[in-house]
Amino acid sequence: MSTSSTVIDDADRGVQIEVLIEGAGPDVILIPSALRGASDFAEVQELLARAGYRTIAVNPRGTGKSTGPMEGATLSDAADDIAAVIRSLGDGPAHIVGHALGNAIARVTATHHPELIKTVTVMPAGGHDIDHSTLGDAIKNVGRCSDTTLSTEERLAALRIAFFAPGNEPPQSWLDGWWPESSWLTAAMHASDAQEWWRAGGLPMLIVQPMDDTLCLVASGRKTAAALGDQVWYVEVPHCGHAILPEQPEVIADLISRFVGDHP
Repeated sequence: MSTSSTVIDDADRGVQIEVLIEGAGPDVILIPSALRGASDFAEVQELLARAGYRTIAVNPRGTGKSTGPMEGATLSDAADDIAAVIRSLGDGPAHIVGHALGNAIARVTATHHPELIKTVTVMPAGGHDIDHSTLGDAIKNVGRCSDTTLSTEERLAALRIAFFAPGNEPPQSWLDGWWPESSWLTAAMHASDAQEWWRAGGLPMLIVQPMDDTLCLVASGRKTAAALGDQVWYVEVPHCGHAILPEQPEVIADLISRFVGDHP
């Protein structure tokens, strides 16, 4: 199936948001990780399209063709961008999926715009309980992954430590596809009040926890799932790290399809 690019123009707010659309059926909104773009979801989009869903992968401000005020912008602003996409393209509430830092945007959107969201999927459920002291070499290598002043081998080594499970080689797409201008989202997450949004407004939530994640540890995922109780379907996926999308696209697509299928 083919993917089309569309730019949503929210003129009143001075924001333009590019989205990549594939498939037909119930809407599934896909939000990428920090400094990454919508193209990270390419394999998952194709698989979900085959399963009967329309996927809308979002490029946040500073990514792809998406533009808008970034200095001082908040996670609430990012959530309003997602809401504008759903209102412009959707025919009702959508299912929302966030990868890595995108999980925080997904949960903020569900909190602030519950009328637009049916379910929330996060991969993993991080950002509300960050403790850098537990992350060791992983957090130290995050910035090196996108640092083009380093050699390819140095960056690959950093990607293996921070994002990929042992034995999973980073693909070329993770040497490319970095958008430094979208770093405002990381600052916005750290500046936010996680107590306001971490529960995603009480909406049904799927937590996909990579078993080899060195940036959001399994213990953290289990603690979050236990705290949210019956609101959550919690699944641990082996042989993947924080990157998860290029490591286990078939598993991700199957889990999303099964979860949203239970909430039509």
